[in-house]
Amino acid sequence: MKILILASAAALAFTATPAFADHHMEGEMSEYVLSADQQVMYDGWPEERRMTYDAWPAGAQDYYWTLDPAQATGWWVLTDEQRVRIYEMTPDQRASAWTAIAAQMGNANETAVAARTSASASAGPRFVSSEVVQTTPANRNAGGELPICSSDEEDNCINAWEAGKRGPGVNRPLEYWPGRPASEIDEPLPATRGD
Repeated sequence: MKILILASAAALAFTATPAFADHHMEGEMSEYVLSADQQVMYDGWPEERRMTYDAWPAGAQDYYWTLDPAQATGWWVLTDEQRVRIYEMTPDQRASAWTAIAAQMGNANETAVAARTSASASAGPRFVSSEVVQTTPANRNAGGELPICSSDEEDNCINAWEAGKRGPGVNRPLEYWPGRPASEIDEPLPATRGD
């Protein structure tokens, strides 16, 4: 993003201009005093940003506080030379410059978001937790219990053994792995290994 902003800001600087450290305009105030809100923001900046700001002339410091949030973000992407050029412009020229910078920042932000989206999409599997709620079947018997499954029925019923129905003709589930799938076993198997 910085490269795009710098390219547009460089186009604004038609001639070589000095950096803020060497820049003093005639009639410019000698020191800018921060308001209480500005001081809080200033104190929250990283040391490097505070040092950069402190090196600007008071007029440029004052101008910085007139920027809207998007312009302030763009201001920090520019070099001091580019900031000087914008600071020296007439109000109309500044408005045009900020429009161009905002357009490039918008494009850069969209490009960055698209890059992050495509990177995360190709990063591999994405695990998403989603709960599944299963409703209890409505076809209960008169006692409010689920019906017992017949030999060809698997849905909306309960296994006879689980329902507590014991006796001849009721298939008891195996308590072990027989070593191969049931579809490959022709003979009846005992419910436990010891049977």
